Amino acid sequence: MKKFLICTLMLMSIFVTATLFSACGTTEPLVIKESDTYIVITVSSEQMELTEETTLVEYMTSLKESGELEFEIKSGMVSSVNGISNPADYSSCWMLYTDDEDNSNVAWGTIEYNEKIYGSAILGAETLKVKDSYVYIWVYQTF
Repeated sequence: MKKFLICTLMLMSIFVTATLFSACGTTEPLVIKESDTYIVITVSSEQMELTEETTLVEYMTSLKESGELEFEIKSGMVSSVNGISNPADYSSCWMLYTDDEDNSNVAWGTIEYNEKIYGSAILGAETLKVKDSYVYIWVYQTF
């Protein structure tokens, strides 16, 4: 009986340890859909190899290829994200915000996400160079 109890305790200990380590290894998804009109992208070098020249469009394309995001570009502008398109009169459109201070301007507009302020991106997705662990947020806004 003593051996059975010891074996049981050892197995429970292994199970608890494995559960804790597997929980520590989980990461937040790269794309969070807060709503249909609020898409949060966290850049990760685990998604694709990043260089100093990797643009947001290139990163978004890798997310598209892995089924995490849908988007379209027309005339150099992101015109649709996950099936929601800019209207022809641009009374509403997808706006980009980031926590990358080198590539944002809070004077142009801000949003708050998880108690942090994000500034309006100063470059379009085709020219904006992404940085590992930075956040890029697409918000569909009406003007």
